[in-house]
Amino acid sequence: MNTRPARLFVALSMTIALAGCQKLTGAAADNTPELKVGDTVAGEITSTSRLNYNDGSRHQSYKVTLKSGEALSLELGGALNGQLAVFDGQSMLAKASTGSYEGEGDSTSTSGVSLAFRAPKDGSFLVAVNSAGADSFGPFKLKTATVVPYDGKPLAAGSQAIDWLMSKKQEYALKVDKPGLYSIKMESSAIDAFLNLNGRNVEVEDDDSGGQLNARIQAYLEPGDYTIGASSMNETTGSFKLSVALTPTEGNLVTRDGTALTIGQTAPAMMDSRGRRTFVLNLESAKLVQFDAIADGFDSVLKISGPGVDAEDDDGGNGTNAQLIQSLKPGRYIVEVRSLNGQGVFELETTDLGGDAATPANSNRKDAASEAAAEAASASADAAVIQ
Repeated sequence: MNTRPARLFVALSMTIALAGCQKLTGAAADNTPELKVGDTVAGEITSTSRLNYNDGSRHQSYKVTLKSGEALSLELGGALNGQLAVFDGQSMLAKASTGSYEGEGDSTSTSGVSLAFRAPKDGSFLVAVNSAGADSFGPFKLKTATVVPYDGKPLAAGSQAIDWLMSKKQEYALKVDKPGLYSIKMESSAIDAFLNLNGRNVEVEDDDSGGQLNARIQAYLEPGDYTIGASSMNETTGSFKLSVALTPTEGNLVTRDGTALTIGQTAPAMMDSRGRRTFVLNLESAKLVQFDAIADGFDSVLKISGPGVDAEDDDGGNGTNAQLIQSLKPGRYIVEVRSLNGQGVFELETTDLGGDAATPANSNRKDAASEAAAEAASASADAAVIQ
């Protein structure tokens, strides 16, 4: 999982931390302030706030009344390094807290806490604002708002949904009408997004390929019905945007293993759900062949196996592209392209180098032609100077 510091929200177990809180029953319930949906209340955790006996932290509680199925969002801001939790009697319904990494900045600085939950029944629920520790004090603001959940309609290319994550995992239907390369992205500033996609022999997942703590899945999908699973790596709740985009691809995009290679031609291809794709090369005569796996979105790896050959390369080409130059006998060879860090579309180039073993070993794709042209121009210029 990506641990780059940003606005990170970490779910901490608060069952023990809040075990010492006074219960929402009897006189204690009568003394608990009422929190109305849509209100913003200000408060402060001080040394006189209610004590959690197990760890010495302090808390302030509120009572909110909801109808069954009603969804509520809570946002805790202010100087307090705090935590939020919602209880139905002795059962915890939701929890969230702030977290930080060494080197993020001033140790006293905090970020807000976002939490959303759905009422399982009609009744009153306890919202607890808890300090992060025995030495955490300060003012806070608690904002409430009604959450309007996603309408439940299937997603498709070009569509998006704004929703709240209110459970460990939420599922969304995806309907694919046209085959192609689909990009599914989950973006949020409140949670560490995690995506998975299932359907039509596709099973793929992702954590941080969308940048920061966002998730992104790229996959070639055939027409049919799929299921998108949205969740959080740190089990927090909060708002997020789920979007689906279709990228046009060439009609000859390779999406199946075992496709035959033709030397001298480029094969555009799509990784499978495991992050790999295999090809077959049949040679009737011996050749010196250069293979280039060219990818812009991931680090490619090449492997060639066949009569007397078992070779592999990671970064032999330009950048993180893989390249192999092999002297091959007549026979059948398996060429495999793998990804070390993602999925997407790539190009597999095969070049017949003839019998010239002195061909530049780093002539990766179109760069070879441009380099050769540059060398020729330089040679002509030198000759003109000499004359």
